[in-house]
Order: sequence, then C-alpha cells, then structure tokens
Amino acid sequence: MMSQRKLFGLLFVVLFPAGVAHSQGVESQDWLTWGGDPQRSGWVKSGSEINSSNVAGLGLAWKTQIEQNVPIEIESGASMLTAPLVVTDVATAQGNKDLVFTLSFANTLAALDAETGQIVWKQQFRDSTAPPRAANWLCTNTPTATPVIDKASSAIYFLTADGTLHGVSLSNGEDKIPPTAFVPPFSRNWSLNLVDGVLYTTVGRGCGAKPGGGLVSSQMTAMDLTDPARPVTRFGTSSARPSGVWGRAGLAWGPHGLYGQTADGPWDPAADQWGQTLVALEPKTLELLDYFTPANLDMINKLDLDFGSSGPLAFSFGDWELVAAAGKEGTIYLLDAKELGGEDHRTPLFELKVANDAYLYASMGVWGAMSTAVDASGDRWLYVPIWGPVSNNVSNLTYAHGLAPDGAIIALKLVMEEEKPALQPVWISRNLSKPEPPIIVNDVVIAISTGENSIQRHTDPRYLQIYQKDGQPLSTRGILSAQERGQNTANTVLYAFDAQTGKELFSSQELVNEWTHLSSVTTGAGKIYVTTRDATIHAFGPKQ
Repeated sequence: MMSQRKLFGLLFVVLFPAGVAHSQGVESQDWLTWGGDPQRSGWVKSGSEINSSNVAGLGLAWKTQIEQNVPIEIESGASMLTAPLVVTDVATAQGNKDLVFTLSFANTLAALDAETGQIVWKQQFRDSTAPPRAANWLCTNTPTATPVIDKASSAIYFLTADGTLHGVSLSNGEDKIPPTAFVPPFSRNWSLNLVDGVLYTTVGRGCGAKPGGGLVSSQMTAMDLTDPARPVTRFGTSSARPSGVWGRAGLAWGPHGLYGQTADGPWDPAADQWGQTLVALEPKTLELLDYFTPANLDMINKLDLDFGSSGPLAFSFGDWELVAAAGKEGTIYLLDAKELGGEDHRTPLFELKVANDAYLYASMGVWGAMSTAVDASGDRWLYVPIWGPVSNNVSNLTYAHGLAPDGAIIALKLVMEEEKPALQPVWISRNLSKPEPPIIVNDVVIAISTGENSIQRHTDPRYLQIYQKDGQPLSTRGILSAQERGQNTANTVLYAFDAQTGKELFSSQELVNEWTHLSSVTTGAGKIYVTTRDATIHAFGPKQ
C-alpha cells in the first residue's frame, strides 16, 4: 500500500504545477524576496550583466544612510536594515524607476532609486503597542523579517515590530490592504515568503509576550491574502521558546510543500515537540507532511549546536528531488524530498561534515543559508557559508586559496555515488570573517565577510583573551552586553569569486567602513547591495 507521504507527493505535483514547484533561479533584474526566489536559491540564472569577465571592474556606485541614530542596545543583535529587495520599472511621481526597498529597525520602509541611491519615498510606521520589556541584542524589539514584493499587484508586504502585516504600494507607500495582526508583537520573525497568494513567516527565540503574559511559543505562520478575511494558520514546534526557526530564509518553498529547520529544544513527535528537525508542511494549512531529525539529536541539543542556524534548500538533480540542510554542527545532509529521512525519519541519502570539528556553539558551523545553482555544463552546485575552519573530513579539494581560520565559502558539486546523490567538495574560498549566505550571478559567486564579533558569553575562552586589558578582572558569567558585542569588529568586505574555482575576482577592500550582522548580499538592476550596522546601503556596480 502506498504511504500517506508518497500519496501526498503525487497529489502535490498534480495540484501545484511543476513550473511553480520546481522553478529555480531569478531570470530578470528583479530581486523580490529573500534569496531571490521562493526556493531561496540565491541564484540569478540570467538577466544580469555582471559576470566573471567584468566583475573585477565593480566600484561603489552610491551609499545611502536610512537612519541616523542607531541604538547600541540592538546593533549587534539584529540587522539595522533588512536585506534589500529590487523591483524594476515602477511607476512613481518622478516617472518609471528601478527601486531598491529596505525596512529599518525603526519601522521605516524606504524606496531608493537604484541608479542614484536617492530616496524616492520613505515612510515610518508606528507600533500599535509598547514592547513587553527593554530591548537587548537577544530580543531587539525591532522588525527582523525581510519583506516580500508582489510585482503583479505592485505591492510590498512587511512586518512592523508589533507583529502587524502591512501591504503598501510600491509607487508611494499608500496602503493596499488594511494593517492586519499576523504574528505575536515583538517576536523574532524571519523572511517573508509569498507563494500562490499565501504569505509565510516563522517565529522563534521566545521574544515578545503573549496576551496576559508568558513566552511566545515557536511557530510557523501563514496568511491567505486571497481571502478577504485574511485567515491565519499556524504550526507550533514547541509550547514555549525552544525549537524555533531562525535561519535567515524563514520557510523555503519546494516540490513537496514548505520546509523549515528548527533549533535546540525537546523532540517528541507524539507530543508535537519538534526540536532540531527539518519539517515539511502543506501549503496554506501548514499541516505536517514529513520530517527529518539528525541521528545525533541528543548531542547537538546538549552542545547548543542549533540545527536551525541555517535554512533548508530544495532543488532538482537529474531525476531526484532533493532537500539540503545543515546547521551549527557543520554537517550537510542530502535528503529525498519525497520521503525525508527514510522510513525512520533519521536516515539521509548522504551526509558530509564540512565545518566545526571543535563542536563549538558560537562562531563555527553553517549559518544563515546555503545557495545553489546550475552551471553552463548542467552541473548542480551547492555554495555554503561556513564559520570557522573547514572540517578535516573535507579532503581532496581541487582548489584552495590559503588558510581560512575565520570562515569561508565552500563549493560542492552534486554527483552520483552508488546510485544515490552525493556531494563532492571542489573549492574553498580565501579567509572570510563570518560570511553571510552567498548569491550566484551568472558564473560568479558573490559573498560578504561581515567583520562581526560573534562571541556571545563571558565563558567563551576568547572573551578573556580579547577583552582583558592590563590584568583587570572581567566578568566570567552571563552573556555579553551590546557594548561588548560592538567591539573588536572589522569592516565588511564584498567579494566576488569564480563559481568554478573559487578564485578571487573582486574585493571591496576598505570601501565599506562598517561591520554588519544578520545582513544579506543581494542584487538587481545591475548592481550588488550590502547593508551595514549604521543603517546604510552600499550599492556596487560596473564602473562607468
């Protein structure tokens, strides 16, 4: 008898056309959602003029500061600006323009001219309620979800810090829908996704407060925009703070539903406790379809090695439909999208540890998200940001570019081994300081070295080594203050690498003079965009 999961897989392909479920890569100068597409691939497959032959000529085209007063309490705990989105040929009061959108920590939505960086319009949205407690770098009381653009209806959807969903006109910021409650106020939410008129986000980290008090439970949330009542559905991963999804991508679209990766927390499927698990959810209803939990669950829980530090990635490879997943522990799993983890939900098709041999909870492993692309020869690649040195399990690299103790991008090619998909490491980039998820533009991999301070707790051995001056005693318990997190940083650097070899093709060097945290490099309208902790967008384009 056919299993329920396999039966749903067949129904899903019928109900959701292959052109929707499997489309990957951006084919225009637009960048309408985090990662460029609902799958979060990070891949511009065509439409951009930037390539390996001209990327060395990139220069700083403009930079624009959106907010002037950046509070120290939150600058090291949230992105001061969400990842920029780009939409071309928008009708404005000044004529048709290519616009860059970003949402600031102060609930300010800004639309900038992609050519000049001048602000076309800017609007600040006020929270409807006060936060339950003072901000810190763990719970910043700021918006953290990257918005999403629906170009067909000329609307951008975003969340303000109070959990309210707004949908406004791309042209002037006027309301397209009434502001609507969507997620708990001041909870930590991650990038919005929009597929077939349904909006998705995630809630994790225990920030905010329930009505009447208590911690906000971790959950994944959907709103049907096609229904005038805009109903909301939820899938809870725990009854309290643990097991949240905090990978930058939020929920990723795939061939068999939506995928999300949870973090530390109890695991008991019979009790709906989904710590350290990749879940597949039915569109709109968010009913559980399938799941995969790493076999070393107990160890990664014990050592605070959140599986949810990164996000899942669904893609095709030959006749296979695959999902790739990785977290702080540093192991990349390849899973059959039709049956995650096999019959026991614990067995991947393939796994490879690429980082964090020391099993440290901070500054090592895979963070943010992975990216994928298909090259001109038809080969499928994964491009993975790792923090800390590459694992000793990675051997026989074709190309390496010096020691990389602080982090790097590692490129792996999909191959077949014993009639199953596998990953073959090909190159590792030069040293990068806490890299963010890369993007692929034609035959170039674009990445940033953030320069951030990733130390979290006073018990971290590096804390005494770095902060102690002249023998003065330091605290050895608790988490670092925001002031401490803002020290010992370096400037953000934008890099371009050859997608086949990892050879460095471009470096912004000192052109960006600040660091960044929870940022993402994006592209569109012929430029590359980087944000920094002082709420500034930097745009790089070919020199004229």
